[in-house]
Amino acid sequence: MITLDVSEMAPPEPYRQAVEALIEMPHGSLLKMVHRKEPYPLYQTAAEMGFYHKTTYLDDGVVQILFWHKDDSEIAERHLAE
Repeated sequence: MITLDVSEMAPPEPYRQAVEALIEMPHGSLLKMVHRKEPYPLYQTAAEMGFYHKTTYLDDGVVQILFWHKDDSEIAERHLAE
């Protein structure tokens, strides 16, 4: 799992770093992004790049987003069941 904490970064750096991480992410991997808010523009970009995502709000107000390749159903099943 690749972890990307952008919660302290100013825009547009979180978006830029996330797109870069998605471009480089190999199949079979999962990107866990930690942010202070939902990155709505990134969702559309990630979908166009061939990724699904799952967003979770943590108790401390932090947003955690998991991204995986659309054709990596095994990794999705394993992590979404948690």
